[in-house]
Amino acid sequence: MLKSTLKIYADYDAEAKKLETELAKKSMEQIRREYLTTVFTYACRRRLDIWSFAQAFMESRFAFALDRAETLFQLKEDEVFRDFMVECTRNGVEIDSVPGDRSGMARFRDISPEGAWLVEIYTKWHSKTGEASCEIAERAPASLLKKIHKKAMTHEVDEIIALLIEHSADAAAITSKDYELLEESVKK
Repeated sequence: MLKSTLKIYADYDAEAKKLETELAKKSMEQIRREYLTTVFTYACRRRLDIWSFAQAFMESRFAFALDRAETLFQLKEDEVFRDFMVECTRNGVEIDSVPGDRSGMARFRDISPEGAWLVEIYTKWHSKTGEASCEIAERAPASLLKKIHKKAMTHEVDEIIALLIEHSADAAAITSKDYELLEESVKK
C-alpha cells in the first residue's frame, strides 16, 4: 500500500504540489483577492480604463467562475485575463483605454490605487454577503464607484460596503448626506 501511494505522489509534478500546498493555507477570500489583483494589474498594464474594465469583468462569466470555489482552483491567474479579453473581442465588448496623457510606462507596472480599491471592495463584499460578482456590479456599478472613490478611498472598506449595501443602485448615487453619516460613524 505504501509503495503504491508513493508511486502516485511521484507522478505529481513538484510545482503542482507546491501550489496546492500554498492554496490550502489560504482562505477563499485571499485566493479570490489574488486572482482579482492579477487580473486588474494586467488591465492596468494594457492601459485599459479601470472603471470600464471593472464593470465588464464583474459582469462576465470569468468573474462568476472566481465566485465559485470548485472552479476557482481550476483557473490560472494569467489565463483568466487573456481568456476574458478574447471573449470581449468575440462578443464585441469594448473597454475604454486610458487617455494618452496619463499613459506613462511607470504608471502601469502595478495595479493602480483605484484598481486595488476595487479589488478590495469586490472581494470583501463577496465574502461578506456571498453575492455573485454580477449582482455586486449591478448594486454598485463602476460608474457609481468612480463618482465616490476619491472620498471613499479614505475610509475603511467595510464602512463603504455597508453604505453601498444600504443604498441600492436604484438610488443611483450616494449623496453628501451619506458622506456625513459615514464621517460620523468613523468619529465614533
